[in-house]
Amino acid sequence: MQFPFNLRLGVFCVLLASAALCHADTKITVRMVYKDSSKEGSPNAVRTVYYRSGAMRRKEVANSPLLPSIANCATGTGFFIDMSSGQYRSYKVAKFRTAEDIREYLKTSPDNPYHIVFVQVESKTVDTGERKTFFGFEAKHLITTTKRAAASGGTGGEEIIDGWYIDHDRADNNCAPESVRAEPFFVVPTLLLDPGTEYPEYHHTGPLPVGLAVKEIRTEHLAARNGEAARTLTMEETVEELSDSPLTPAMFDLPAGLKENPQLFRNGGRVPAPQKP
Repeated sequence: MQFPFNLRLGVFCVLLASAALCHADTKITVRMVYKDSSKEGSPNAVRTVYYRSGAMRRKEVANSPLLPSIANCATGTGFFIDMSSGQYRSYKVAKFRTAEDIREYLKTSPDNPYHIVFVQVESKTVDTGERKTFFGFEAKHLITTTKRAAASGGTGGEEIIDGWYIDHDRADNNCAPESVRAEPFFVVPTLLLDPGTEYPEYHHTGPLPVGLAVKEIRTEHLAARNGEAARTLTMEETVEELSDSPLTPAMFDLPAGLKENPQLFRNGGRVPAPQKP
């Protein structure tokens, strides 16, 4: 049994989770501002546009080396596209693994080649009772606090997610199955883990912050480790546009005339430099 997976579920992209209504066609524009206290300079801002139509997904990221992507959740396949070079790369959509899936894997692979360990994570969500209207939807103001101990070389620390949530799907590219959309590890994924080796075992209390976060501020207080000083990461996401108008089916097709490049997107999102003869 193969078991390649990313425990951060695409890191920031997976922070856009859903367990609400299913809209046939959706376009969502999100602006994210990211700041790391350990780095000098102004915060980094990224604007991402998500398109969703049935099982099809499309994502475009402005001001970023990341390439546009198209995914078919029904087939579990997708494409990274670089129109400037006229190239694309095929990929398989990552599978979502529950704690039970991983335990079953470890039973069949006792040598544990990925060095997987389970980490206890405590999370709590509080409904402030505040309500606002965004895009014609009533939004709930929820605050989630997540903690883990700094053990076995783990990062440790605390996260606080302050967000406003409406009853609407996220138009992400993660193709998450319905079976995980109400699971804490999917709804409130944490960055307080070492990617690829640590898997969270959540102990969650309070309502889960499901639905579309129209405004969300995530603050990560990371403990010192391996000689590095403690630091704070701040990510603020704001939905700038939300539309449920019909989308053109052709926008989910691979453009004609592109050449496949298996190495595309394997170099920080950029096309690899040509090799000298």
